[in-house]
Amino acid sequence: MPFSRQPRILLQKSNALAKKEAKYRVLFFQKASLITFYCVAVFSADYSRASGEPFPIGARSWGLGNATAAIADKQSVFNNPAGLGFITDNYISTSYHNRYTIAGLNTFSLGGNFNHKIANIGLTIERFGDKLYHEQKLGLALARSSNRVSLGIKVSYLQAAIEGYASKHTLLTEFGVMAKLSSALHFGFSAYNLTTARLFVSQHVPTVLRLGFSYQPARQLLLTGEAEKDLVLPTLFKVGLEYEIVKKFYLRTGITSKLNNAHFGIGFQAKQFIFDYAASSHSVLGFSHHLTLAYQLVKTPQKSL
Repeated sequence: MPFSRQPRILLQKSNALAKKEAKYRVLFFQKASLITFYCVAVFSADYSRASGEPFPIGARSWGLGNATAAIADKQSVFNNPAGLGFITDNYISTSYHNRYTIAGLNTFSLGGNFNHKIANIGLTIERFGDKLYHEQKLGLALARSSNRVSLGIKVSYLQAAIEGYASKHTLLTEFGVMAKLSSALHFGFSAYNLTTARLFVSQHVPTVLRLGFSYQPARQLLLTGEAEKDLVLPTLFKVGLEYEIVKKFYLRTGITSKLNNAHFGIGFQAKQFIFDYAASSHSVLGFSHHLTLAYQLVKTPQKSL
């Protein structure tokens, strides 16, 4: 090989090696930045967690601005266990939540309820995040009601993990009460994480109290309102409206007082199948999308003796 060609070959090899190193350096910093984001989200404050726990589940809830403390429906097993006591049908539902079109902020859930003469039972499964950071929650709820008052309690196993760093778990408790003051006016209260459980050192799962009402002046119209208090954050106020424009087809909207959010949603039911969709917007972060598919189980008629 001529001596004059050797520097050129060495230069080409050096450039190729530099490009390869630059590529791996970019990939490293991308992954490092994602891990840093999740670590900051988890450890930056005692009440801060990446999933926004407790995260409201169900597209109907999001369509109403999450003012659901006094609503007894198929998502009560997630949002207020006391609502289970007033549900007369059994449901199986699954929900998908995509926040701000960011893949690592997706939440999946599966839930169902079963009515028994002793108590109504609910089961829930939730998963948030991706392989870098994820949370999983498994819950069991029990509720019992009289004609006008329902009490509910829920215990959940929560696990959170950061890839290559740590995995922690804890038990969460929830309590709820719902009351029918009249056929049109209902009140509800729920308390999340009563035992002030924590996952990582110096990082508490938030304790959140919610008090709300639902008012249905006509069959087609539902108004809801709620005050939410995280023990370390200012009180958040929410209102929602649902209108049945034709039979089994609903339009929904809601607003909140602090987070600059607007909520819109639709829902319809075809026989036993229920479809709900909602979109929520943030003035800075953009849009989130929420989808729920549910199936209303047909009751087996009881034989008379």
